Amino acid sequence: MGLLIPYEFQGVSFAYEPDYLIRLTNKMTLVLEIKGYEDNKTKAKHQAAKKWINAVNNWQELGKWAFHVCRNPQKLDSELESIFQNNL
Repeated sequence: MGLLIPYEFQGVSFAYEPDYLIRLTNKMTLVLEIKGYEDNKTKAKHQAAKKWINAVNNWQELGKWAFHVCRNPQKLDSELESIFQNNL
């Protein structure tokens, strides 16, 4: 994908590459992460992603973006539908 979001964990710099970028039919871009277990490093990644998305949305030049973590892939369809409906 090429999208790398910088973040720090325990004083060390890293770059986080999201699992998926999804362009929804309502033109919103969704950064989707599939994750069953969330340790402290993963929490730092997700916090950085949320901060990055807030900055992109405030800039308003790349359209609307959102971040979502799916913890149960069997529920992904309903979660995506909910995200889409809530962002029309």
